[in-house]
Amino acid sequence: MPHLPTRKQCLELLRKYDAPEHMVEHSLAVEKVAVFLAEKMRAAGKKIDVDLVSRAALLHDIGKPESLRTGVSHGERGKEILLAEGMPAAVAGTAKSHALYIICAKKPFRGWEEKIVFYADKRVNHTEIVSLEERFKYLIGRYGNTKEKAERIGACREKVLELEKEILRKAKCDKSLCGLK
Repeated sequence: MPHLPTRKQCLELLRKYDAPEHMVEHSLAVEKVAVFLAEKMRAAGKKIDVDLVSRAALLHDIGKPESLRTGVSHGERGKEILLAEGMPAAVAGTAKSHALYIICAKKPFRGWEEKIVFYADKRVNHTEIVSLEERFKYLIGRYGNTKEKAERIGACREKVLELEKEILRKAKCDKSLCGLK
């Protein structure tokens, strides 16, 4: 199995695949939330690979620059890029499983690391840590430009709220993220 990249290598990869600075900053904010929760969960007795969470959070949007140019799924493209770059399947799989609609799949996540990165991404709007309510308001305003799209986003909302409860319960934390700064 390939080794996890360093944080520096992750940031270099983002730049290699044309991630603009605001996207890198978003990934750093997602990493901050994800690592915080992973460490809380590990301290509470859950077996969590914090380094995997860190690297997957940093690389979760690596396919987004191409997606914005071509319309391909950024999660799927991110997985392809990361596998081609020799990343472990666990990192690549997290890139694919962070997209919002994945939560509505029958079995959306393979483990806690994927759940944490998915949730952390939903708590970060651009570079600001926000509540799920704020994030969903933004998502509907930005992407819910038809009734069907708005309803699809809304359908995911309840499942994300359920995931939030599960993660926060395991991390022994509340929606404020226990003082994360």
